[in-house]
Amino acid sequence: MREENMRFGQFIRAKRLADRRELTQKDVADRLGISLTLLSDIEKGRRKPFDSEKIETFCAFLELSDSDRSRMYDLAARETGEVPSDIDDTFMYSDIGDLARHALRLSNAGVIGAEDWRDFIRQVEEKRGKTD
Repeated sequence: MREENMRFGQFIRAKRLADRRELTQKDVADRLGISLTLLSDIEKGRRKPFDSEKIETFCAFLELSDSDRSRMYDLAARETGEVPSDIDDTFMYSDIGDLARHALRLSNAGVIGAEDWRDFIRQVEEKRGKTD
């Protein structure tokens, strides 16, 4: 399956199966404090993704990267139609969020394109590299 078409359940299943410990659904369900049936339904896309607390527990248990963690939040948000819960406070209740929403609306209007975003991110990463 192409990465951009992956759903939350497919992602967590792939990560579970890729784990060196050969984790079963029961292993993960027990660690998350959810039923085996619920985890199975989530993996099969029959139920909504689990909440941010469970995402954090899943990521810690499977020792996932920050990139994988962000991907999980984004996939969960895509399926629930909400702002990713790891950034919702910043996005909705801060000056930075106001700026981000404004910039996204400019993108929607065709004023800012993908290359503009790439340039911005490159500049930020270069700046961080110089100060880290």
